[in-house]
This record gives sequence, structure tokens and C-alpha cells, in this order.
Amino acid sequence: MDALILLFFVIGAAVAAVVGFKGFITVKPREGVVILSFGAYRGTIDSEGIHWVFPFGCRLIRIPTSEITLEVATATVVDGHGNPIQVGAVVVYRVKDIRKAVLEVENFRTFIENKAGAVIKGVSARFPYHSSNPEAPCLKGENETVRRTYIKELQKAVESAGIDVLDVRLNDLTYAPEIAQAMLMRQQALALIEARKTIVDGAVAIVCDALNKLQAAGIQMADSQKEVLISNLLVVLCSGERAQPVMQVQAQSPSYRLPVSD
Repeated sequence: MDALILLFFVIGAAVAAVVGFKGFITVKPREGVVILSFGAYRGTIDSEGIHWVFPFGCRLIRIPTSEITLEVATATVVDGHGNPIQVGAVVVYRVKDIRKAVLEVENFRTFIENKAGAVIKGVSARFPYHSSNPEAPCLKGENETVRRTYIKELQKAVESAGIDVLDVRLNDLTYAPEIAQAMLMRQQALALIEARKTIVDGAVAIVCDALNKLQAAGIQMADSQKEVLISNLLVVLCSGERAQPVMQVQAQSPSYRLPVSD
């Protein structure tokens, strides 16, 4: 009888040792663990190191809490001016509530991927691809207003999954192929107009400075001479070709009186 009791004691101790050893788990840095016991939520572990949980009927779901980068596939949308563009983005996020990431959504990675694609399209449609006003927000200039709008809208969309959106950056931004050539010509024309305006402003400033210096030097010029000087200087300064100076020389033939024959 004593031997039987001793045998049960030994077997019980062995089972307890196995169960106890099996219940130890290791949690890595920047990682969280959600504990489910027979399908019910029992708690979370968000501190690194060795922990013990009751092993029977227990399921452990590990969730990374480090920063995760998501690349949003390029999609065609219509910008704020009605032009079709192709836009793609990179999203940086992390899981701040591992319980929500496990229990509130089926797969938090797929969830944010789908939400990010929809938000990128929606926000991109609010702003123009390019704006001639440097103060106005646009997609091409990576304006801070645009970036904050992306982050704000995406954060609202994924809040239920316990996700914290850290940054959103566009990594692909072009006009759609069907209008790319036409928009390139338009940009070149606008750039040429801006360049011409700069040249004209500079030429007018140079002409005014030249006239002021001539007057300060005591050189008197008639109005007609000033008009000729201004015209010539503006032609030289505003011309797209390299100016070739031409000196006009007016030859005056002396008048001779022919002798009168008797």
C-alpha cells in the first residue's frame, strides 16, 4: 500500500513538473502576447522576459510592437484639379494595443493595408498635383499639411485595431500615362513664362539703374535718346539669343562747290 501511494506521488510530481515546465514562455523585446484560455481572453503580457501561464487549453498569440513599414501599392486617382495621377505611399505604424489588434480585427496587417489604400486615394483627391502658389498645399511639394492629413485620416480609420500611425510618405507620384505628355508640355510652358517674367523684371531694374547712373554722372540725354537706349537695352537683355552688338556709323559726305566755267 505504501508502495502504491509512493508511486502515485512520484507520478503526480512528474506530471506537475512537466506541466510547470511547459507553462514557461519567453517574451522578446518589442513584442506582446495575448493569452486565450479555451477561446476566452485571459490577459496580455507586454513585458519582455520569462513568464508562466497555465498550459492546458491555452493559446498564445504574439504581436510585434516595434515599428512596421507598409508599402501601399500605386493606384490611379483624380487629384484636386481633376487630373488623373498615379500615387503610392509608404506607411510607418506600430501596434499600441495588442488586445485590440487580436480581438477587434481578423488580421491587423491586412486591415491596415486595406484602410491605407482607401485613405491614400481619398486624401490625394483633395489636393492638386502641383500648385503655382508655393504657399498652397499640393502633392508634389510634400507639403506638411498634406502629410498631416494623410496621418490624421488613416489614424481615424485604424483606431479600432489598436494601431498608431507614425508617418505617411508618398513614394510614387506621377501623372497618368494618358495625360503625362500633355501635362509635361504644360509644365514646361509655365516654367518658361515664369523664367521670362524673371528676365523682364531683371532687365527693367538694370535699365533703371543705368539711367540713374548716367544722370548722376551729369550726362544729359534727350527724351528721344533715352527711348532709344531703353529699347536697345531691353532687346539685348530680354532676347533669348546671345546679343551681337552692332555699331551704326553714319557717313557724312562734305559738300563741294563746283567751279563755274565762264
